[in-house]
Formats: sequence, C-alpha cells, structure tokens
Amino acid sequence: MALKDIVNVNITRQTTSVAVAAFNVPLILSTFATSKTTTAFTRARSYTSIQELADDGWASTDAVYKMAQAIFAQNPCVSQVVVGRADSQDADVTASLAAIVAENSSWYGLVVDQAMIDEAKDIAAWVEANKRLAFYWTTDADVPDATKTTDVASVLKGMTYDRAVTIWHPMPTDEGTEKPDYPEAAWMGEGFPYDPGTSTWAYKTLSGITADKISGTQETALQGKNCNYYSEVGGVNITQEGKVASGEWIDIIIGTDWIEARLREAVYGALVNNRKIPYDDSGITIIEGLVKSVLSQAASAGILQADSIEVTVPKYKNISQADKLARKLPDVKFTALYQGAIHRTTINGTISV
Repeated sequence: MALKDIVNVNITRQTTSVAVAAFNVPLILSTFATSKTTTAFTRARSYTSIQELADDGWASTDAVYKMAQAIFAQNPCVSQVVVGRADSQDADVTASLAAIVAENSSWYGLVVDQAMIDEAKDIAAWVEANKRLAFYWTTDADVPDATKTTDVASVLKGMTYDRAVTIWHPMPTDEGTEKPDYPEAAWMGEGFPYDPGTSTWAYKTLSGITADKISGTQETALQGKNCNYYSEVGGVNITQEGKVASGEWIDIIIGTDWIEARLREAVYGALVNNRKIPYDDSGITIIEGLVKSVLSQAASAGILQADSIEVTVPKYKNISQADKLARKLPDVKFTALYQGAIHRTTINGTISV
C-alpha cells in the first residue's frame, strides 16, 4: 500500500490573476500619419526608452520624441511610455481616445501635443468620464492675468474638472528661436514613478525645464485659476501648486482611483478564485475583510489615516429578499480620512534674554 492510498492530497491552485490597474504609465497623445514609424502605426505603441523611439523612426525634432525625452529624462523614470495616435479622419478626439484604449488600456495619465491644445476641453471631458488624468501645457499670456476668463485654465476650472491639470510656462527661446521643453511631460515623468500616497505634486524639480520668473500678481492669478506653474523659490526650481482644475490636489485624485481599483480587484479576485462565497453572515464577513484589507493597504501607502477607517456591512437578516435572490450584496460602506500632506506652515516664536 502506498502512502497516497492512506492520505490522498489534491491541491487546487486558486491563483487566477486579476488584471491590476497601473498608475505609472503615461500616454503621449498626438496626431500623425500611420507611416510615421518604421512599421505601420495603428493606434498605440509602447516604448521603454528614448532610443526605442529613435529606432522606430521618430526624429529628435518631433513633438512626440521631445515629450518622451522629457518624461524619460527624470530620475527615477517610468518604465515605459505609450504613444497614442489620434487620426485626422476621426470624428473627434473622443473617438481617437476610444480607439487608443481599445488597443492599449495600460496607461493612466496623458500629455497632450501642443498642436491639440484646442481640444483640451473635449479631452478633459473624456478623462473625467474614464477616470484618467490629462496634463496640459499652456503658454497663453492670458492665463496669468486675472482679468481674462476665456483661457484654457479658466475654462477647465469653470467646468470643475477633477482630472484636468494645467501648467503655465512661457515658450522658452534659444537665441530668439522657440525651443519647447514640455514641462507637463517632465512633470508627469517626475511624478509617475512613485506609488500613489508616497508623494505630492508640489515642490518638485523637473530635469531639463527652465524655471519662470513669475510676479506676485501673476502668481495670484494662476492660483486663482487652479493653474500650476514652475518657478524658483529659495534657490530651488519647483512646481506649484499640484492641483487639478477643480482645485483638488492631484495626489488625492490618484489616491482615490488607487483605492477604487484595488477594492474592485480584491473583491473580484475572491469571486473568481473561490468556488463560492456563501450568501450568509460568514460570506458577508469575507467581503468586509477584503474591504478592510485594501483600506489598510491604502493607509500603509500614505493615502488614508489608519485610525480613521471604519467599515460597515449589513446583517443577512436585514437584506431584502430581492437582493438575496439577485445574489447582490448591498450597503457595504466605509468612511476614512485622507492622510493629506503639509505644503505650508506658520511658525510663531518668542525669544527672550
């Protein structure tokens, strides 16, 4: 008799992988011909270095190349950049973005080619609906003017978009010739390598970007429009303020998206990897535990305050018969406080002899 005849062990691996949403992949959105690259460019293509873009046929003078260069120039840098092609024959930029996502949905934030800045509002509406971020660079002299209200920063603020980010930066010149340096791409390249919750978007130094001399009046106007800028303070070049068009902090938006994605992945993973989660108080407790686990991870990541997290679930006896028959668990709720970050402080002191 063999041992297996006495103790028969069968192990089923419950390791089905659920796709995990990434928050560190940028997209460069531009309009160009399918013949631009060495092989026909459909809608999206990933590159892991600036050399890969050069090898694929991108010229160093191309806007896409320069934006990718600004992203990869940051240290640490992202592991990849996706280039998305908007077709001039598309009905609108929304159709372009839908086609890009259908081919490659791995990216989270996009930077917009200056040639497409007039479509900023439509792009902002799309990312708002699809829970991504759009970064715009504007050189418009009306932006740092509080009396002007039709510039891109004013318009996006007026629409209270949570996922549109503008940065004002006059077009730099070299011996009288315009020399774009793409601060929005550099900024995304600087911020995306860090996990959500570990960094804010203010006070960051961007490699390759020239700081601007901004007057107090201009600064007030920019802040009033929730438009970011890049200037020198105390001998250090830094980004300010780190906000989206609505006035919310960029890191809060990203952190919230992270929590939503991880909650969805955790619960779905449990449903996929278990033969059954019973519809009774024990099964409800399993869902409760998953939610608590993700929120605890969010606290460890620096997104939430650990001692503020509260999760509530319904008792089986209090759930409607309709929900039970539909196998739907309602009223799983949680409350928590964002951890936030300190950006300014006031210190009062008294020194005596």
